[in-house]
Amino acid sequence: MQTLIRVTIAVACAVVTSVAGAQQPVPVVPPLSGKVVSVDGLPVAEAEVTAEGVRESVRTDSRGLFSIAKVSKGIHTVSIRRLGYLPAVVSVVVPVAADSLTVTLVPSRHELDTVKVTARVNVLAGIVVDEHNNPLAGASVALNTGSLGTVVTGDDGWFNFTAVRSGPTILNVVRPGYEGTMQSVLLQDWRGIVVHMTPIDMKLSKTRQQIISGLGGTARHVWLETEDRLVRRSLRSVVVTRDELAPLDDLPLGQAITHAPSATNLLPDLDATHNSACVLLDGYQVVGQTSLDSYSTEDVEFVELYPPEAGAPRSVVNYMRSAGCSMVRIDQLTRGVFYAVVWLRN
Repeated sequence: MQTLIRVTIAVACAVVTSVAGAQQPVPVVPPLSGKVVSVDGLPVAEAEVTAEGVRESVRTDSRGLFSIAKVSKGIHTVSIRRLGYLPAVVSVVVPVAADSLTVTLVPSRHELDTVKVTARVNVLAGIVVDEHNNPLAGASVALNTGSLGTVVTGDDGWFNFTAVRSGPTILNVVRPGYEGTMQSVLLQDWRGIVVHMTPIDMKLSKTRQQIISGLGGTARHVWLETEDRLVRRSLRSVVVTRDELAPLDDLPLGQAITHAPSATNLLPDLDATHNSACVLLDGYQVVGQTSLDSYSTEDVEFVELYPPEAGAPRSVVNYMRSAGCSMVRIDQLTRGVFYAVVWLRN
């Protein structure tokens, strides 16, 4: 009987020792999975997909699906390339929810292939489509770099700009009968994008339709002011585009900006004001001193940020004269006003 008791106790001790000495399991990050499609929604096979920080790329299968293993948690840039298409770039937070990542590739053109061979310049091109992904002719597309002019889409909805400067780039797209829209990208190389336009409710008055379409006098004036600000902005000012905001959509806007790589130099100002700024909404609506965290990041297309040392643009100051915005105080020194122009998504 004593022998049996000793054996039982020994086995129990062995089990306890084994459990206590076992290492905690290492969390497994699911693969980064998604789908690549064409503008008409068809799968694109044999597209090369590369994730930042992962040495090897993968290719999409016949259904346009891809899966990349060993991608660490956090924000990653994913690049997609395929012969006959313009490259696409997306920023994602890993792990990505299942079936949530779909990337659309825009078909390239022969003349752009010629450009790539003869000159090393950035190209921003794409297709303007309606709510059913049908190409829209007659859409006017302008960039914030006024020197490149305005392009009007043909029957295929196509537009392209060559020799576009790297950095934050804003497209302004208008067409009669559709809501005007702005789209922002952080351009670093060739890029293909799809611009979706929403039809206007034709029951609205002609005046209201004109305003919503972006073709009215006020909307045109606001775009020209914005274009001028972005062309003339100082090196201390910052534009945070949707590319940087997209993976941070779960955060309030102020917090998202503090995580955006382009806004690193603004952290002391944002910390001093507790993410507060003198806000101008959509380029003309005066909000005044408010917390940037009062805005949901997923609702924002891009943000223009002008810290005190950047020098406030005249157009912004003119709108905000009566807003009662407060000065920024850092290291016992009182400085100018921190301005932010927040642009909401359509």
